[in-house]
Amino acid sequence: PRVTDNDQHLHEECLVFLLDILSAEVVSGSTQNKTDEESELSKASGESHWRKRLLVAWFLCNFIDENDMIMIDETLRHRIWIICFDLLEKEMGQPLQRVAVGLLGRLVSYVDTESVDAKWLRAMLEKESFCRVFGQALVFDHRADTSIGGGHGAQWSAGVEDILRDSARFVGPKTLFPFKRTSQNSGTFKSTHAQLLEQVICVIGLDVAAKATRHLLVFAVEMAEAPPSEDQRNQQGTSAEIFAGVCKALVKLTPSQNEADIWETALIPFLEDVIPKLPISMASAFFDAIRYGIQSMSPSSVDPIVSWMVANIDSSLWRPTEGNSLELSKDSENDTSAGSDGFANQSKHLYLATAVIIEMENPNDENSQLPWFAAFLQESALDFETNIHSPASWELIRDKLLPQLIASVGHPYETCRDHIAGCLFRIWRCNERFSSSGVAEGDDPTALILQKFTSLDENPDMPFKERYNSLITARKLISFCIHLGDAQKEFSRLVIPLLPVAFEALRITVDEGSGIDEVDAARRSLEAEVVKGFRYSIAEVSSSSVMSYPGEGNDISRVLDVVELASNNEFWQVRQAAAHFLRCFQGSHKYLFDDKHSDTMTKIVSSLLSDERREVSSAAMSALTGILAATPQDRVDVLVTKYVAIANRSRQKRKKGEGNVVPQTDEAISKEKKRARNQQTSVFFLCAAILAQPYETPLYVPVALAAISKHSFERSAPLGVRDTVKKCCGEFKKTHQADAYSWTHIHRKVFSQEQLEALEDVVSSPHYYA
Repeated sequence: PRVTDNDQHLHEECLVFLLDILSAEVVSGSTQNKTDEESELSKASGESHWRKRLLVAWFLCNFIDENDMIMIDETLRHRIWIICFDLLEKEMGQPLQRVAVGLLGRLVSYVDTESVDAKWLRAMLEKESFCRVFGQALVFDHRADTSIGGGHGAQWSAGVEDILRDSARFVGPKTLFPFKRTSQNSGTFKSTHAQLLEQVICVIGLDVAAKATRHLLVFAVEMAEAPPSEDQRNQQGTSAEIFAGVCKALVKLTPSQNEADIWETALIPFLEDVIPKLPISMASAFFDAIRYGIQSMSPSSVDPIVSWMVANIDSSLWRPTEGNSLELSKDSENDTSAGSDGFANQSKHLYLATAVIIEMENPNDENSQLPWFAAFLQESALDFETNIHSPASWELIRDKLLPQLIASVGHPYETCRDHIAGCLFRIWRCNERFSSSGVAEGDDPTALILQKFTSLDENPDMPFKERYNSLITARKLISFCIHLGDAQKEFSRLVIPLLPVAFEALRITVDEGSGIDEVDAARRSLEAEVVKGFRYSIAEVSSSSVMSYPGEGNDISRVLDVVELASNNEFWQVRQAAAHFLRCFQGSHKYLFDDKHSDTMTKIVSSLLSDERREVSSAAMSALTGILAATPQDRVDVLVTKYVAIANRSRQKRKKGEGNVVPQTDEAISKEKKRARNQQTSVFFLCAAILAQPYETPLYVPVALAAISKHSFERSAPLGVRDTVKKCCGEFKKTHQADAYSWTHIHRKVFSQEQLEALEDVVSSPHYYA
C-alpha cells in the first residue's frame, strides 16, 4: 500500500517508465517479425528487444492495482488502456499479445460501469475489427496443438513460459466452475476466457453489448468452421468460450421479461448454426460452455434452451420402428442409410442436453443457496445460485425427453448410446434430488428405466442387434452409477435391480456349431462385446461399490439373492461369473457381513464346487478360499470335520486293475452321480480350507491333507479331482516346506506320522525302481 503522497508519486513515475518502454514498441510495431535490417535500425533508434518489453508488460500486469484506477490521473490511465489495446492489435500471435490479454483482464476487473475507463472500452468494442482482434488474441492464448506438426511443443526462450503462465492468472478471477461433481470435459475450453468476455460485456452495458456480442458471435461462427490447420482446435475452443461468456453476460444484463428474446434472437441461432458444423471431437468444449453459461442463471432463464434441446432430440433421435429394424443382415454393419452425419448430430445434441441436466441438479438436499466456502471462491457469491431447477424445464425433461431416451436405448450408434445412458443417469439424479425436497411430481423415472431394461428378455420380437445394443446402454448406465453416484441411492435403487440383467447378459445364445456365414459372425462379435463389457461391470460392482451406509444389511441380502439365482443358471458362463463376483464381493464387505450373510455365501459357493464345468468349480474354490480365510478358525474346523467325513464316504469303490463299472439301473446311475458330486464338493472344500492358510498350520489342516490324499489315486477319483489334490498339496509344500527351520520346528509338529506319510505320497515323486 502507498501511504504517503511521495509513495504515490514514485509509483506513477515507475508506471510512466514502464509505459515509455512499451510505447516505443507501439510506435514501431511488432518487432518479432522484423528483418535483420529493420532490427538493426530499431537498435540504432534505442528500441528495446522484444524480450525486454515482454518482461516489462508482465511487470506492468503485476504492478497495477485497484488504487491506480482511482488515484492516478485520467491521462495516465488512458495511456495504459491504449498500450493494452495496441499490444493486442499489433503483436498478433506473439507472447506479448498473450501477456496483453492478462493485462486486459487485470484492468477490466477494476473498472466500474459508470467510469470513464468503461467509455474507452465501449469505444473499442463497438468496432468489428477490434472484436476480431480480441477473438484472435483468445485463440492464440491457448497451448499449441502438439498433435499437429510432429508433436513438438513450443520452443520458448528461458523464462518466457513462466511469464505466460503467471500472466494467465490475471485473465479471470477465482470462480466456482465447475461447481458440480462432474468436472470439465474439454482440455481446450478455458473458463478464464469466458470470464474475461463476461466481465468485458457487463462493463460496457447492454446497449453497446448488443452490437459487440453480434460481432463476437459472427467471429465465433467463423472459428467453429475453421479449416484444418495447427490452430483449428484452439479456434473451435475459442468459439465455445465466446458463446459461454456472451451467454452469461447477456442473460445477466437483460431484464428477466426479455431473457427469452435473447435466447431466440442471438444464442439459440448461434447454436443451430454451429452445432452441425462442429466436429464431434470438439463437442466437449461446447458441453463446458453451456455449463458455464447457465451455471448461475435464474430458474426461468434455462427454459428456452431446454425447450430447444428437447425439440431437436425429439425431431432427430433414432427410434426403433418397423422400417428401421436392426436385425442383422449381410450389409447391415456397413449400412449408412441413417447417415453417419445424422447420428453425429444426434450424439452432439444428447451430449449438450446432458450438460443442461447436470446444472439442474441441486447439490444440497436442504435447498441451501450456497455452501459455506462459496464466498472464498466466487467473487460474486451473493448472486450465485446452486439450483436452477425450473418446473417448466423439469416437466419437459421428465414427460417428453425421458420417454424418447427410453425408447432409443437400442440406438445403433455407440456414442449416442453413451450419451443416452448419461442422460438417463442425470435425469434419475435430478428426480432423486427434487424428490428429497418435495419438488418432483409425476411418474418416477426409476420405474420407467428399470422396466425397460428388465423386460428385454420378455420381448421375443425384438431384433437381435437392438436387444444387445440396449444391453450395452444398460451396462453404461451401471458404470455411471458406480463412478459418478453416491453409493447408497444409486446402488440400492438402480444397480441391484439391474444386477440380474448383467448376469443374464453373459449367456451365449449364438450356437457355436452353426455355419460361418457373415450374419452369424456379426452376431458372435456383438455378443462377445456385450459379454466382455458386462464381465467388467460385474467386477466393478463387486469390488467398487462398498455398501457401508446405514441399513446396508438388507442390500447385502438382496445382492446375495441375485447371485444365488445366477449360481443356478443353465449357462456355465453365468455360474462362473457368480463365483467370481462372490470372491470380490466378500473381499470388499467381509467386515460388514453378519453370520447369516457368511452362511449364505458359503452355501452358494459350496453348491458351485460340484459343477460339471471345470471353469466354474475352479472359480468357486478360489472364492471359497477367500471366504474361509476371513472365517474364524473354530467355525472352519467344524466344517472341515463335516467334509472330511463326506470325502471318506465318497471315494470310488473298485479294486485295482478293474475298469470302471458302468451302472445299469436308473437308481444306480443316480447314486453314482450323487457320489461324484459329494466327492468333488468335499475335496474342493478341503483344498480351499488348506489354501486359505498359506503361512500357518491350524490343527484342521493336517486332517484335511490326510483326507484329500486318498483321492490322489486313479482308482479312487476322476482326473479333475486328482489334479486339484496334487496342485493343492504342491502349493502347501511350496508355502510351508520352503523354509526348513519353520517346517521342522513349527509346521511339522502339528502333523502325526500317518498324516506326514499321506502328504508325502502325493508330493513326492515316485522312485525309478519303485
